[in-house]
Amino acid sequence: MMRPSILGVLALLMALTVAPLHSQEPGAGRPRLEELRRRVRERFAERVQQDLNLTSDQMRQLRGTVGKFGIRRRDMESRQRTLREALAGQLRPGLGASPDSVARLTDELMGLRVHYAESFRDEQAELARYLDPVQRARILVLRERLLERSKGFLGRRPLMERRAPPE
Repeated sequence: MMRPSILGVLALLMALTVAPLHSQEPGAGRPRLEELRRRVRERFAERVQQDLNLTSDQMRQLRGTVGKFGIRRRDMESRQRTLREALAGQLRPGLGASPDSVARLTDELMGLRVHYAESFRDEQAELARYLDPVQRARILVLRERLLERSKGFLGRRPLMERRAPPE
């Protein structure tokens, strides 16, 4: 199963936190939404910098690395959603699934999962160029905490407000 990137989880948390506010203020909520997102990003960056005891240069490099790999993973997550939808379409009850299409979609989905996991390994290799092992371990812990909090938050939301979690 694919795991969301730290930026993806952060974006999800931001969207979940401000979605009720945004839906209550049609049209006028956009500037407030952007301001809340900006503040959450700044606060999270401050927390990471403090917890990892990063220099300004390390923080700049970390933003670049996380951004670069986050974009790649979001692209893979989008492709995975497309593949899953196509596979679900092939497997709908009452329709004859094309074995060739199902095999191709399944193989591509499995390959994508491998590439997704490899992106974390590649990201860790890049982080190792400017973070020490303790800092890298701490960032892994922060990601896990963020992921767990987002899962808890998703579990408390009414069913109608939930979005499908990334896989």
